[in-house]
Amino acid sequence: MSPCSKLRRLTRGDDDAGDGKTMFPDWASLHQDLVELIGCRVLAGDLHDYVRFRAVCSHWSASTARPRGRGVLDPRFHPRRWMMLPEGHGLYPGHPDLRGFVRFFNLDTGAFARAHLPLLADHVVLDTVDGLLLLLHRNDETAIRLLHPFTGDVAEFPPLASLLQQMEPSNYYEQTNMRRMLMRARASVTVTSSGAITLVLALDHLHRVAYATAGDQRWTPSAWKLKPFLKPVSFQGKLYAYQLSPFEIGKLYIYQFDPPCPDSGDGQGQSRLPLPVKIAECPMDKLCFVLHFVEWCSELLLVSYNDVSFSKLLVYRVADLVSGKIEPVTDIGDHTVFIGDRSLCISLSHNKGKGSRTRSFASMSPNSIICMHTFHEPFSEMFARFEQYDLSTGIWTPASDGDVYRRPPPIPHTLIHHIFTSCKYDFENKGSMYCCTI
Repeated sequence: MSPCSKLRRLTRGDDDAGDGKTMFPDWASLHQDLVELIGCRVLAGDLHDYVRFRAVCSHWSASTARPRGRGVLDPRFHPRRWMMLPEGHGLYPGHPDLRGFVRFFNLDTGAFARAHLPLLADHVVLDTVDGLLLLLHRNDETAIRLLHPFTGDVAEFPPLASLLQQMEPSNYYEQTNMRRMLMRARASVTVTSSGAITLVLALDHLHRVAYATAGDQRWTPSAWKLKPFLKPVSFQGKLYAYQLSPFEIGKLYIYQFDPPCPDSGDGQGQSRLPLPVKIAECPMDKLCFVLHFVEWCSELLLVSYNDVSFSKLLVYRVADLVSGKIEPVTDIGDHTVFIGDRSLCISLSHNKGKGSRTRSFASMSPNSIICMHTFHEPFSEMFARFEQYDLSTGIWTPASDGDVYRRPPPIPHTLIHHIFTSCKYDFENKGSMYCCTI
């Protein structure tokens, strides 16, 4: 590092050379260790900023790790806060008119990006985990791949057919719907220091989980069952879900599903899947109807209605529930939460440099939650619309125009329509905006 006096002399922009020319620091000559340290700080914020950082000069590029080739292997390069943005207009991912391109939206910065993903021509998206796309082959219907959308790196996993062969349906419903239930699995991913990529699938309809490591020949289902576990979500490499007790007990239990242990101690070097751990319980009179888990500022939240009238939403930190503190959160700052099959938290305040911040997306309000409400008014047809709940005032307001009960919302579609559609798994590959009856 340069002494402070020398640094000031280099940056004050006066005529240090004595020839009328202004001298500036030669950033390309920064020591490699310092460039690497700065690169790590940039990467902690956003992958795209890191890519721009490496593009400044050849020295900076050579001094920092290259994302391509390790996009899946290195968790630092996972695009966690990027979501695939539905196109609408009948343009599903992989549609010929898109020419292999897909749009993405950053939940923290509000930035948009396009990625060229030829794999989507014959694959569909099953889930998104840490920004990585879990893909299923359209023709094979059992081939599973994990794709990094910006680097193109792919991890290959065993076909789901190997899991079907090991499952024993307990009733006719499970037997006839087994394949469909596997298609609705939610995933979490972990990467060991040795580079082993393990994928865990939450099979909530089958009351169990299954796991496999990239390169394995088959999936391994859990020997145990947990009946039922609801709304599974991936958070920091683990799965979380909740379970309702019998009515007379009146409690809600939250479970944590840890990734497989690398060695069971049996001398065979095989992984084993730990039993789910009950980490919290709380009385149901505090959470009348649970909607979903959602990640907010590196914390896991639980969103619920407070009564059967669905008039008020409550938000709890899972960490608080674990410690026995049952007190709702009333302020999530400049964020809007979307509730669906998956839930998303969007930052509305973006840093524009020099300490200034600007608020984007006028259609969304800070400290609020957007979800769909269905209305049954006397002597009128049923209709549904997106509504926004203000956590500070407890007031509901319409989030967008248009009934979404029988038909998609009218064009032009707002960003709210696009984001809410991405929260519904069945619509990721349809090419249409969300509608209740489609």
